[in-house]
Amino acid sequence: MSSAVGIDLDGWQRLVDGLREAVLVVDPAGVVRVRNAAAADRFPRLCLGERFDVHVAGRQHDIGEGWSAWYFTDSALDHAHLRLAGGTSREATLKTIVQLASELLGEHCVAVVPATRDRLEWWRCGGGEPTTARTPRRASVLTEVLTGTSTLTRITSLGEGSWGVPEDFGCGLAVPLGLGGALVVLRQGDFAPNDVERVRLFGKHAAVALESASRLTEQQRMIDVLRSALLPLPLPDVRGVSLASVFIPAHQRTLVGGDFYDVHPRTDGSATFALGDVCGHGLEAAVHSGRVRQSLQALSLVETNPVRLLHLLNTSLRATGSKLFTTIVVGELVPLAAGGARLSLASGGHPAPLVLRGDGSVQDVSAPGAIVGILSDVRFHGEQITLTPGDTLVLYSDGFTEARAHNDRSELFGEQRLRAVLQECKGLSAEDIARRCEDAVLKWLDTDDHDDLALLAVQAV
Repeated sequence: MSSAVGIDLDGWQRLVDGLREAVLVVDPAGVVRVRNAAAADRFPRLCLGERFDVHVAGRQHDIGEGWSAWYFTDSALDHAHLRLAGGTSREATLKTIVQLASELLGEHCVAVVPATRDRLEWWRCGGGEPTTARTPRRASVLTEVLTGTSTLTRITSLGEGSWGVPEDFGCGLAVPLGLGGALVVLRQGDFAPNDVERVRLFGKHAAVALESASRLTEQQRMIDVLRSALLPLPLPDVRGVSLASVFIPAHQRTLVGGDFYDVHPRTDGSATFALGDVCGHGLEAAVHSGRVRQSLQALSLVETNPVRLLHLLNTSLRATGSKLFTTIVVGELVPLAAGGARLSLASGGHPAPLVLRGDGSVQDVSAPGAIVGILSDVRFHGEQITLTPGDTLVLYSDGFTEARAHNDRSELFGEQRLRAVLQECKGLSAEDIARRCEDAVLKWLDTDDHDDLALLAVQAV
């Protein structure tokens, strides 16, 4: 772009390009010589080299020799664009679109967007709370906008659709709202040229906001689906015992971690249970813990002995090629006819479970074994115990015993403190025992960072 009689057009172009405000530089003959992107959005039909005759309020600044710079601000529309940009969900953004459009552009606004099963969603607002409806994909007056063959359609009769307005609405304008969608602004009076451009500009920003929010919504849906496969399942009902748990991942934002527990009842009344800890943190550890849980569930269908089950699990995990190892306690629970339950346990490098007896004494269950998933030559040892009614087996991850004191990071919570907490739980239910353990370690940590925390309480009833 060349300079003209003392006016540096290139300099003016660089100056105004970064402004949010729409700016035009006009020569003495009224011809537009410079416009920024905001002006191109606001006045899409006003090109360089054309006369400036847009009838809209603006600020004129004399820049010498008959040249002028015109500045145009639509504070209401700018504020609306900022509100649209903050949308993080598809539903909330559609509500915001029709609310803002009805406030700023017309008496009634309808957003028509594609829905599942070849249907259309109609989001409507006439000044109150937005409403929504679904219809078959029929809206002939919007066909050109919905298919992308038109960027603006004037509407004089509504035709089929869930409009939610009287037939004598006046007139309307429809502009694209992303692929397959339309934004329709309805009012009693006609639209002035500047009103048309405001509808166009609002529709353009609304489409970008809706696309972004829809993408975020879909991503969140995928995250939720994937996360649900990594989170512990609700504890089932198992004959002869009462169950309770604690699960607090180190990373609260993702809500997943490397610690896990599972209980799988069988049709004969027995059950397989496990609590484990994958080496590592965050998403990688959570994904591997999901792999461990799935493998264990499948293998427990063909093997119930905990020692042999750990051997099979070790072989299965090594076959995946993962470099992460797992510590785990696996148990089989068999209810007894006279009450209580017989438990068979095997451990792969995991802290020894503790048993709170009905008299308040605490014992450990020693079942030494190697970590799982790395070595080919591993040994596991089994242990059997009997729980009489009131006895509670407590499996826990090292996030409990290795929790660091908030006022002295060198001091660990340790097994002795956990034993002391359990001794104070004499006569309590499994749920109360789990909560007491959780409260004790969280008080010890205060608000400091911590490892994943998992605990499973199995109480004979």
